[in-house]
Amino acid sequence: MTAKIHIPPSQQIMRNRTYNCHMRNLYYEKSSYQFRKIKKSIHSKNQPHNVEQLSELCKFEEFLDVCLAYAKAAVYSGKSEKILPFSQDHRWGILQEEILLVHFLDEQISSVKYMISHIEIGMRIQDFSNKNKTDALVKHILFNIHELNKTTEEDLHYLYDKIEKRYMVGNKLFGYLQELQNFQ
Repeated sequence: MTAKIHIPPSQQIMRNRTYNCHMRNLYYEKSSYQFRKIKKSIHSKNQPHNVEQLSELCKFEEFLDVCLAYAKAAVYSGKSEKILPFSQDHRWGILQEEILLVHFLDEQISSVKYMISHIEIGMRIQDFSNKNKTDALVKHILFNIHELNKTTEEDLHYLYDKIEKRYMVGNKLFGYLQELQNFQ
C-alpha cells in the first residue's frame, strides 16, 4: 500500500516557481554563451556563411524562447490574474526585476527574429537571382536590392552590438535577481 503525501497548493507553487527560476537561469546562461559564440565568429577573419550564421542564430533564438517561457512561468505561476509585487507580499510576491527580465527577453527575441528574417530573405533573393540571370529588368532590380543589402549588413552588425550592450545591462539585472532570490 502506498501512502499519498498531500502537498498544499502554496508549496506546489513555490516548488514549481523554484524550478522555473532555476531553468530560467540555466537557459539565460546558455543564451548568453551562444550569443558570445556568435559574436566571436562574426568578428573573426573567416566570417560564417549565411547558412552557418542562420543556424547559430536559430539556436540562440531557441535558447531565448525557452528562457522566456520559464521566466514567464516563474512570474505568473500559471495564473492569469495579477500577482502582488514582493514589496506588498513578502511570501509569494513577484520581484519587479523578474517582470523586467521578461520584457528584456522579449526585446532580445525581437531583434534576433529580425536578423533571422533578414538572412533568410537575403538567401531567397540570392537563389532567385542565380536562377533568373537573363531578364534585364529583374537583373537591374536585383542589383539595387543587393546594393541595399550591403548597408543592411552594417545594420546587422549594429544589431549584434546592441544585443551585446543589452546583455551587459541584462547581466546586471540578472545578477541583482539572483542575489535577491537567494535572500528570499
